[in-house]
Amino acid sequence: MPSHEFPGNYIYYISFIAGLAFFIYSVSVKVRGFATGKGDNRLDKLIDRLVSLVPYLVGNARVARRRYWYSGVLHSMIYWGFIVLQVRTLNFLLLGIDEDISLQHLGGVVYDVLVRAPMDLFNILVLVGCAMAAWQRRFWKPARLTFNFDAWVILSLIAGMMVSDMFVNSFEIALHPESGDGFSFVAWTLAQVWDGAGMSTGVQEGFLTFWWYAHLYDFLFFLNYLPYSKHSHVLTVAFNILFRRIAPTGQLQPIRDFENAERFGAGIAQDLTWKQMLDPYTCTECGRCEINCPAFLTGKELSPKKVMHDMRSVLENEVRKISSPLFVWDALRPAPANGNGDGHGDGNGHGGGHGVIENLTLIDAVGFNPIWDCVTCGACQYQCPVFIEHIPALQDMRRFLTMNEANMPETAAATLMQIEQRGHPWRGTPHTRTSWMEGLDVPAFDGSQDYLYWVGCSGALVDRNIPITRAVARLLNEAGVSWGCLGEEETCNGDPARRLGNEYLYQMQATALIELLNSKGVRKIITNCPHCFNTMANEYPMFEGTYEVIHHTTFLSQLLQRGALRPKHELPLAVTYHDSCYLGRHNSNYDSPRDIVDALPGGSRVEMPRSRENSFCCGAGGAHMWMEESKGKRINVARTEEAVATGAQVIATACPFCIQMFDDGIPTVEPDEDKRMKTLDVAELLEITVIGKQDGATAAAAAAPAAATEPGEGA
Repeated sequence: MPSHEFPGNYIYYISFIAGLAFFIYSVSVKVRGFATGKGDNRLDKLIDRLVSLVPYLVGNARVARRRYWYSGVLHSMIYWGFIVLQVRTLNFLLLGIDEDISLQHLGGVVYDVLVRAPMDLFNILVLVGCAMAAWQRRFWKPARLTFNFDAWVILSLIAGMMVSDMFVNSFEIALHPESGDGFSFVAWTLAQVWDGAGMSTGVQEGFLTFWWYAHLYDFLFFLNYLPYSKHSHVLTVAFNILFRRIAPTGQLQPIRDFENAERFGAGIAQDLTWKQMLDPYTCTECGRCEINCPAFLTGKELSPKKVMHDMRSVLENEVRKISSPLFVWDALRPAPANGNGDGHGDGNGHGGGHGVIENLTLIDAVGFNPIWDCVTCGACQYQCPVFIEHIPALQDMRRFLTMNEANMPETAAATLMQIEQRGHPWRGTPHTRTSWMEGLDVPAFDGSQDYLYWVGCSGALVDRNIPITRAVARLLNEAGVSWGCLGEEETCNGDPARRLGNEYLYQMQATALIELLNSKGVRKIITNCPHCFNTMANEYPMFEGTYEVIHHTTFLSQLLQRGALRPKHELPLAVTYHDSCYLGRHNSNYDSPRDIVDALPGGSRVEMPRSRENSFCCGAGGAHMWMEESKGKRINVARTEEAVATGAQVIATACPFCIQMFDDGIPTVEPDEDKRMKTLDVAELLEITVIGKQDGATAAAAAAPAAATEPGEGA
């Protein structure tokens, strides 16, 4: 071996120790930065977390999705080959010290069979993967990718390791034919080429020395480049997957100590949790979050990918305050510049190099509009192959702006004031909490009934949603369910306040309501609104409010399956179902509403191109029901256009916010009132086919006046 004799032994030891020391230094500086973040317990369900590393880390399950098959194939080839290479690299490093401690010496034939042949195969696969990646970046150029010099450096280093590995092994075989030549089929073939070319032993030894050191320095440079590259995810991805949040993605963590907190939310780097700091270093800049973000796709300033890049810029600022990296890395890394002149990325505005701006706060880096543009739909988190949690970070920034600086959109401030003063977010409503009950048999909940029917603010106070509430009530009575309502005792559960960043107001609303529910003996709750469902099912248990919460679509589907409800009126209409983000993506309820639509006699269901997990938001999430969009096309219009394009006559959904957003978007998409499709909740469709409308209209005719309202009392 070139490292076994002078001066090769000195060169090897100095290079290896220096390279390893600098790598440890670089990583330790980053880790010290993470240590300044807030605590976040991510050790629950540890066995489940460890087991999940098999599909998500080893199996690349979220990388190799069908939609991204090309990237999935090339990444899998590179990733698996790189993992296998680490075994041979360890052998290479040990061999550089002493052959007796090398894996090939200790393993013998086992090493030859399990490592030599597979590694040659993976060398080829990795090189093919690198070629595919290079073609994708040079010729295909998907809009979602960030194009910069960094990626070319990494691809070159990976390809270089594979090539140098094959050449080292080929010259070893040429010089020592007994060294496992029957298993390293590529290296053995190359060795025959060298012999056939008439290379002398001296020439072969020279080439072995060259390629041996080429492999060593390629590996050491790659190792030390990673902490400063966007490919730092190679080092962090296992931890990001292991410590991902197991709870439903719609759940936010509470602020626990209001009295002693210096700041609320996240305004500077130290306000982030250590996991929120880890996320930006794990971002692969693949852009899957971006091309599925409703805000980005409709021309808003928000890009989830850029948010992660901007957060990393702020964190890099803090790293330099702890201990500045050697000057060579500052010289190598690209300076911050983009077409907008904001210093946060490359020419396409999506974070080319990780340039640093002194004294950059988290809010300054991310920007006011991007923070408020988020509709919290969860598309970014679902699409992310490495489990980055964009929404909690953006929500913490909203908390900072709202609770520390009172800096929020004007409509958001008015909504928060409305909740404080009147206990609901709807300004100017003429209805009371009991207006919808007129003419119906609605029992008051007294603790003796099985279910509390939670109507919610939208179900009780918004004209368009009152027919939905009445439909559910009539169906519950039809099925003989034991249920009751709180009526005037209902109040806002706090969800809008929490999504607008006022955690204090949310907790006031939540604790007061939980105290009421517990005093009433509530055990099971049926909700109309997915947002109410998410809050009560996923967030109330943190405040001693533990109930069995069920969305009305799930409950009605169960009643259908048991035969308690029997559709009998024909409804010969084509229906397209829209998945509410807080019912579907955040809480995985996709089938129950579809089961209801499929049970409608004479009807048919037509899926939109983006549905189920890949559904597109209506635009009302993240409290945008009460906020104006900052710029670009309205999200509800974009989604309505997709629904209209299906040719269906009815858009069905299971969320009062979605109903309102579609009712607002349809006239914009189709000005001719006679041609407009209708918007109905699945409960309304089921009511029509099971009971029929009270006015005696046919099922098809009853479905037509989607915006019909029931009479109510003024308030």
